Amino acid sequence: MPIIVIVLLTASCARVPWPQPPFGFGGSGSMAMTAFAFLLPFGGAIVLSRWAVSSMRTNPHRRGIIANDYTKYRRILGYCNIVVAILAVVGLGWGWTVWNRMVIPSSDGQRLIPFGELLVPGPYILSIFLAWLVHFDAERAFHIHRPSGEQFWSRGGYFLYNLRHFALMILLPVLLMSIQQTFTRYAPETAESFFARILGVAVVPLMLIVLPMLLRPVLGLKPLPAGPTRERLEELARKFRFRYTNLYIWETRDTMANAFVTGLVPWARYVVFTDRLLETLSPDELDAVFAHEVGHVKHWHLANYVLFFLLSITVIGAGVSYLLDLLASRGFIDEKFWQTWAGLPTLAFLLVYLFGVFGLLSRRCERQADLYGCRAATGGTLSLTGIDNMARALTQVADINGMDTEVPHERQSLWKRLWALFQAWQHGSISERIRFLRQLAANPETEPAIQWRIFWLRMSLILLLTAISLALAALIGWEELAKSL
Repeated sequence: MPIIVIVLLTASCARVPWPQPPFGFGGSGSMAMTAFAFLLPFGGAIVLSRWAVSSMRTNPHRRGIIANDYTKYRRILGYCNIVVAILAVVGLGWGWTVWNRMVIPSSDGQRLIPFGELLVPGPYILSIFLAWLVHFDAERAFHIHRPSGEQFWSRGGYFLYNLRHFALMILLPVLLMSIQQTFTRYAPETAESFFARILGVAVVPLMLIVLPMLLRPVLGLKPLPAGPTRERLEELARKFRFRYTNLYIWETRDTMANAFVTGLVPWARYVVFTDRLLETLSPDELDAVFAHEVGHVKHWHLANYVLFFLLSITVIGAGVSYLLDLLASRGFIDEKFWQTWAGLPTLAFLLVYLFGVFGLLSRRCERQADLYGCRAATGGTLSLTGIDNMARALTQVADINGMDTEVPHERQSLWKRLWALFQAWQHGSISERIRFLRQLAANPETEPAIQWRIFWLRMSLILLLTAISLALAALIGWEELAKSL
């Protein structure tokens, strides 16, 4: 979901003529309606948190079931928050209020205050902050004390823990968008210069290199200490010829079991494990998780994602613009209207495209990484023992994180199957990934065919997007195509 949130938040900072508040309400009325709208999911968060705390107090032995239900309903509230934010910005006039009330005098009339576009998604971001404070009680109730006796976060500590992750993964791209908008607004001639355009293009590769280096100070990562665990993982990395900078622990006070790899280049590449994952998984299971992360690098998934996104944004931006211009020139749509609101169909198509196409690509890459994780037991070859280790590791992660392990099947309603897909659109549900591994254990000879299908899916998407980009360049020119980036 972070990708969808980033797209929506950055889009909300764009300069568009947002609709005025309904019913003749002005800026004050829009502000009041927006505040009231966000009270609904906030109230739901209070009710859910209190229910979780009360249930844990009366039935502590049902911790797993309660945590599973809590996670599911908290996710639903997160989606409701996004819907409310869209309604507030577009339907309740909050976007119009920001761009027409948060202004200062200028030589050409009025101008939005510096970084004022951040106020458009501001209510949504504020609601996220308040939700952390509310959900703290439930998270503390689910916390299991460590053998060391270390306590759960304080409320302020829990807030800062979430803020650091949210700021790095979500707010940073939105802030960069705001900087670009403010720079263009207050220095338009400089923003159109050749140097500024080169800098704008260079920001993407610079971010890909710098962002991993920010992980350690922002998230408070600590190097994995010397010992049997580190020695075993380092030995496994040598067997796989995997180059990296360091292995880190992410201190979450047992709130999360996860691992990830970041960094396109070896000298800025890190593998991160949360504390709960290291404490819970057996050595064989942890090896499988580490090999899964190695698999993302060995199969060039990170680079594939970057190229896919750059080509997709180019094709969608230029393609939708070309199509709207063509329809307007033929008189099928009002030219002025679509020139004003051309960003909305582009955004809508991008969201559907991310969910459908990138979701499919990402889920297949996760399975490919799972297959690589199965090789940890032998240091390079697929084995039944490795498949079992990977499946057990996924089961542990699902249990710890309160994930739903019910496998959707044909007899379930279409709604339930769509909901299961919606919840795990990017990685696939844990249960489906485990079922895939069990089927592989029964038919290991199918593994080469599976690998080839995933490889050709990845290559076909890149080749198709490249071909469409070249076709658009021939139609509209390279300069117009570059503007969509």
